[in-house]
Amino acid sequence: MDLLHLGLAAVGWLAGAALFGLTAYSLALFAYGRTLPDPPPLEPGGTPAVTALVASLVSSPALDETLRRLAEVDYPPLEVALALGEAAPTPSPGGGSVRVLPIAGKGKAQALNAAVGGVRSPYLLLLDEDSLVDSDCVRRLLPFAEDPGTWAVVGVPYASNAGAGALQRTLGLEAEAWARTARAKDRLGLFLPATGFFSLVSRAAVDPDAGGLAWNDALAEDADLSLRQLARGKRVRLSPARVGIEAPGTLGALAGQRLRWYKGMLDALWTNRGAVARLRPALAADVALSLLAPLAPAGFVVLALLSPLWPSALVPVLLGVALVYAASAWASASKLGRGRGRVLLLSIPYALVQGGVALGALGAFLFHVRVGWRRTEKAGDGGSQPTNQPTSQPAAQTRIHT
Repeated sequence: MDLLHLGLAAVGWLAGAALFGLTAYSLALFAYGRTLPDPPPLEPGGTPAVTALVASLVSSPALDETLRRLAEVDYPPLEVALALGEAAPTPSPGGGSVRVLPIAGKGKAQALNAAVGGVRSPYLLLLDEDSLVDSDCVRRLLPFAEDPGTWAVVGVPYASNAGAGALQRTLGLEAEAWARTARAKDRLGLFLPATGFFSLVSRAAVDPDAGGLAWNDALAEDADLSLRQLARGKRVRLSPARVGIEAPGTLGALAGQRLRWYKGMLDALWTNRGAVARLRPALAADVALSLLAPLAPAGFVVLALLSPLWPSALVPVLLGVALVYAASAWASASKLGRGRGRVLLLSIPYALVQGGVALGALGAFLFHVRVGWRRTEKAGDGGSQPTNQPTSQPAAQTRIHT
């Protein structure tokens, strides 16, 4: 075997190790999570003030519904604050009461850091502009935040636009699978990141003036901060509170979103590698396997590309993996009825797209290619907008307090 084939064989071996190792770990957590019952509702020990903080760097039609849902939250001391970027117009009077915190930062990390100094509530409910909360969300999140070893509590996402098409239904099933895996991680005391679209966080934990940690300017600022908090012995808990988030409407928007996510996860792991190495071995292994998880579909793509060289060895392997993916999609889509077949047909192309994006993220990480942050396109946007581009979309109807 010449050096070229030897090198390709080594690449194939690494791809196979990533594919089977990471997939097996994810499936094991998912299977364990499916055996766990929903946690019983808990009552908070008190009613500390909570500020719902929505970072909106550009205007979006989705913000109207988000603010309307917040006005219906059943929690008396709830303040709603809107971290408003330069590109977003000030909301017009009317509707519910919202405090506006003008910010000069161009990225989400700068927006959150600037907004933290403008609120005094002991807890912050972090939301995106398309996060659709239930009226009992704070009461479901707060009891888990009262543990002294907890700095943040996350909830269970679902695709608010799952009925829009097969892609959105598939992403909705992916969110449900994440929730099962997260439930297993929560029970085992493993790593969970605090999601930017729905997290109740202790303000002291993210306020440098109170000894907390600020968000870093990173593609996955939530994963990066969660790792640094984990190094301090602080964990993230999972609550049964649910939140609707809008799944990307096109494959292009999905690919752009996942490229940022995957590159950000690799960056976070590498930047905090020293802190991860000092964790107890099981937790350190879980962090690494969790943040490297996107490399599993990347391994599937690599083996598919190498299969013409060793068809007798790789084709049966690829067919077996494809059957596992298809079976998982079929089982996950059991509640969909008529849409189940479309999700099944989409499962393998979806895995290939995910793998291609993960390969791109790995290449960008290895060769230090900068991936810029862009807001994921939402319904009615007419396109994804960078944070420094003005928009003429009407803002939510609110009463303004500055």
